[in-house]
Amino acid sequence: MRETPPLGATGWMGLIVVIVLAAGTRIGYLAACCDNGAAAARFIVQGEGPRPDFASGTQLRNQDSPSEFDNLVHNRREHHWFGGLAPLADKEEQTAHVAPGYFWLASYFASDADIRRLQTGLGLLTVICLFFFARISFASNTVATVIGVMAALHPFWIVNQSELADGTVVTFLLAAALFLGTTAARTGGPLSSVLFGLSLAALALVRATLLPFSFLALGWFLLRCRLLRLGWFVGLLALLGFGNGLALWMVRNHNVFKDTIPIATSTYLHAWMGNYPGATGGPVDEKALRASLPAARVKELVAEANQAKRYNRLSHDVVRQVREDPSGALARRFGASLRFLLGEAWLQRRTLVDSREGGAEPPEIVGNWAQFAHHAALLGLFVLGAVGWRLSKSWSKESRLATLALIWIPIPYVLSHAEALSGPRLPWDVPLIVFAGYSVAWLLPSVRRNEIDVPVLKQAIQEASTKRL
Repeated sequence: MRETPPLGATGWMGLIVVIVLAAGTRIGYLAACCDNGAAAARFIVQGEGPRPDFASGTQLRNQDSPSEFDNLVHNRREHHWFGGLAPLADKEEQTAHVAPGYFWLASYFASDADIRRLQTGLGLLTVICLFFFARISFASNTVATVIGVMAALHPFWIVNQSELADGTVVTFLLAAALFLGTTAARTGGPLSSVLFGLSLAALALVRATLLPFSFLALGWFLLRCRLLRLGWFVGLLALLGFGNGLALWMVRNHNVFKDTIPIATSTYLHAWMGNYPGATGGPVDEKALRASLPAARVKELVAEANQAKRYNRLSHDVVRQVREDPSGALARRFGASLRFLLGEAWLQRRTLVDSREGGAEPPEIVGNWAQFAHHAALLGLFVLGAVGWRLSKSWSKESRLATLALIWIPIPYVLSHAEALSGPRLPWDVPLIVFAGYSVAWLLPSVRRNEIDVPVLKQAIQEASTKRL
């Protein structure tokens, strides 16, 4: 394992440049396009989630068309329970059909402006975490600076900070997990190990689809602990952080649903949304969901009061559909993959960033260049990310967490369905930016020399060992 160089004057200068760019773009966007957070921005890259049909007596902030966010945050803030109108339900109920983390966090803020300002700060911390993760993984201040600059200027993350959606929070938690896990695997520090476990738990609690990655990342870390002094203790700390982070929610779910549910009850619900005969791999609203099942089946599911049992019953429908039409199931996986990468809006209207009616009017330069910036950024990430992953093979052990994230984050969406915009893909941009930034930095001679020295050094050590024998 190669030593991380001292930060030095070059490293500090790079870090300052990265922080200034990240803070300037994010605070500037919040001030210019969101009235310092008080107003919703015109542009969106994720959206605020589905809008279920509520009973007429429900008192919410937006009575005409309340979103799932409004419903869950209102009930948590005003009535101190995590519940709302879930899919295939005719009335509000205690729920776990979504991960609770973001809604729980938002319920502690009195206004949307405070949420947007918090997300602006978390966006800045995301860039800083990626800077230090890259510095440790590639042992280079230059590579860290390039990756940090790309993260600071990434338009999807800048726009997403103004939305009432989980993208910014889950992206920060993933970047923090990469940084903390790599640091703990290198140093064996007890604090970084505990925080790594907690960050993985928080990641799954904010977005349930990242639970498989969290388990794999924890498993990778436990294997690395074999090489550390007192590795058993360090691994135990990470395991305790992860387990304790999930424990309270798991106990709550067991008490409510009488079943062991780590995060969400809706695994088979989303599997059905992505596999029923009319599925496109994109989002499915309540009307289309009920139309996808026979009327008698819908009546039977709605009558089931236990949400976990209700959604688990859909497992039989999923298995039957895949068995009856395997080629169609495979074709729908292609559709889900495309929608994960681009979003359904791009396939329908060739747009990566959508416009919200009633949002604050952006400056002319932002409105004119928004579509181009997002298309250029995404194309660059896909091409440079693939090249950078191949070029960074000699750093595969040091950057292993980024590779795990690159491979495993898309899998739950590919097996079920993605969304209308880029929400599912936003945290996946973390490993993409890491490898894309490395491919750009690799053009510099100093970075190439640092990589070429590795196999030469290994060969020299092997020759020296042979001579001694």
